[in-house]
Amino acid sequence: MASFHALSWHPAEISTRLLHSANATANAKLSWHAAASSVFESLAEQNILITESTRLPEAEELLQKHNLRYACVIDAQKNFTGVLLTRELHSRHSGALCSALQLPWTQLEVRHLMQPLTQLPVVSERAFVNAKIGNIAATMQAVSKDFVLVENAEGLQGFVSSLKVLQVTGESVRLYPKATTFAEVFSALKHPEITEV
Repeated sequence: MASFHALSWHPAEISTRLLHSANATANAKLSWHAAASSVFESLAEQNILITESTRLPEAEELLQKHNLRYACVIDAQKNFTGVLLTRELHSRHSGALCSALQLPWTQLEVRHLMQPLTQLPVVSERAFVNAKIGNIAATMQAVSKDFVLVENAEGLQGFVSSLKVLQVTGESVRLYPKATTFAEVFSALKHPEITEV
């Protein structure tokens, strides 16, 4: 990881229209020195979109039916607003949300658990075209996020997920929580990556 650097990025907007773009992805095991385009996923090619108001049991059923580990989330106007990770459905975070909102898990909606677009890093298509998979992994580590969005002058084109990097390279991107408030520091101290010895 030392030979790779994080790309310049900025926060995403609240929502964006889904744009059409065609890109192919590779299925063979690649090194982290391979082109970042080999792990790119186009927003236009996302077949399964989940609405923010979908209840978690329904979202879980849809994700399991299509054997997906994550899916794009859209609002009522069909704008892309975030990403839902399957592993988050029954995570400690979902349990904490149930307690905080005083709702049973079956009443939680996708909007409660998704990773909002505004919290994800965005890199320019120009920087992405010349990037390696390792640069994307370094960017994910720098911001401690599972996704990096890619945009051009027309808007967001797609993204790279840490799970796609793992699938294509066989190596996982190690993410550690970043804490900026006391509550986040307390939560980070209980993070499994830190507490496991």
